[in-house]
Amino acid sequence: MEGLFVFPGEDVKSFLRRVYEFLSELPNIIASEDVCSIVVFGSAARPSDFAPGVSDIDVLVLVRKAPKRRVYDLDFMDTRVHMELFTPEELDRMIEEGSPLGFMLRYSVVVLDRGCLPMIRSRPRITEYTIKVLRRSVLAALGLAVESYYIGMPRESASHLYHSVRHLIRYLYSLSGDAEGFPVSDEELLSRGPEDLRSFFKKLIEMRRRETDASELREAIEEAVELIARKLGLKKTGIDVLENLPDRPHMVVACENGDWLVFHVEIAGEAGLKKLRLRGSDVTEIESILCD
Repeated sequence: MEGLFVFPGEDVKSFLRRVYEFLSELPNIIASEDVCSIVVFGSAARPSDFAPGVSDIDVLVLVRKAPKRRVYDLDFMDTRVHMELFTPEELDRMIEEGSPLGFMLRYSVVVLDRGCLPMIRSRPRITEYTIKVLRRSVLAALGLAVESYYIGMPRESASHLYHSVRHLIRYLYSLSGDAEGFPVSDEELLSRGPEDLRSFFKKLIEMRRRETDASELREAIEEAVELIARKLGLKKTGIDVLENLPDRPHMVVACENGDWLVFHVEIAGEAGLKKLRLRGSDVTEIESILCD
């Protein structure tokens, strides 16, 4: 693994320990907030899922009163640290409403706790809100994967594709209503996901950890679009339509429009900036991007 942030001879677990040490200093870094708990979740709390070079560090920060600022993005050794701030009461309500974050916290590392975590009494549960968020997340990550592909960021594209299919497996599982078995880790996703998604998801896990060539990545995107449209019950818009545009898109959003999986794109040509909607084989110029 070349060009990654881990020092020579340092494995992922060692790096993450250094991350946790750094995060323990957050009360001094964001001194304007009354920090009472710091929790790492996501792949940074699951070393086997963490992919050096593409994984972010996701951090939940609990504060005693409404924060002055909700989101902080820091850089630690060329790795993005994304922090979101909530009061314990806000997080409790989010979990009660069915936020997928409640499930993500099953695998977490408590870096600091000054008595706020015991105030969280809600248990993760699957609600209509859970299902809605996961379905939207499938398409949001797919759009980022296609966008990254066209702007020449292959590793980022493979990582977004991995996230899209990961959201898809969680979405399909959420339809069962079984909160106890909700899959979080890659191992759980591979064991509980539909059989026709398992081998593809396993391939994406491996792809995001290395460099990929354009043809391999394009093939993976085509397969993902096909699977996602079918599993969500949508008519497909293939990426071949994007390749027939007069200019390469620099922004891509995937979303539902009626019973279609559509792409909204921005291209910049000699005539200036254009916003287009791609649905099936139809290309329509639009003024704004609307998703169902």
